[in-house]
Amino acid sequence: MNFELVWTAANWERLLVGDLFNSGQWGGLAVTLAIGFLAIPIATLLGAIFGIMRASHLRPLRLIALIYVHAFRNVPLLILIFWAYFLPPLLGFDLSRFISVLVAIVLFTAAYITDIVASGIRAVPSTHTQAARVLGLSPLQVYMWVVIPQAFFNMLPALCGRYVLAIKGTSLAFLIGLAELTEIGKQINVQIMSAPVAVYLTVLIIYFAVNWLFSAMLRRLERRDRFGRAFLRL
Repeated sequence: MNFELVWTAANWERLLVGDLFNSGQWGGLAVTLAIGFLAIPIATLLGAIFGIMRASHLRPLRLIALIYVHAFRNVPLLILIFWAYFLPPLLGFDLSRFISVLVAIVLFTAAYITDIVASGIRAVPSTHTQAARVLGLSPLQVYMWVVIPQAFFNMLPALCGRYVLAIKGTSLAFLIGLAELTEIGKQINVQIMSAPVAVYLTVLIIYFAVNWLFSAMLRRLERRDRFGRAFLRL
């Protein structure tokens, strides 16, 4: 499958880290990871805010969260990337390809995290919150010390899956020309013109390795006893 044409030092550099120290050009995997690991915490924070709103007893807050979820969850990520890239110039300002993809993945991922957070909060038994209120805790303290810690472990398996999907979603960025892993693979394939299977198999292996390692790290957090001990050592 002509792997010798693909597995050259120059191609590995372009696929992985790029020439950061000379030209400042990022490699495909570096861009993919940068988008993924920036999008995950931002989307988690945004999704947590809307998730708390959706689980709230206040109808206006629930309505706002519901509108957000339906607006972004029911639209393909690809379309959101196109809108994030082509709409800002029509409004008088430009976003780089990197920021456009980041914004689209954050909005898309946060919509799913909103439901995950809301479901996790609702799964906490009401007797626990009632007992905390009897002990004299304020509503904020009940959320911080009773609801959130229990809801977190309810949410963790679903969050792990969503985080992996966010990283895989970065592969759609090649459609607007962002030089992430899939785009670099496409460029190498165009240059070689005789080893598409070898090129895209290499890209597949890189994606698999990254997501497998990331999934393994997240699976460790699902073990409550290990996470609890790690948290207590902080």
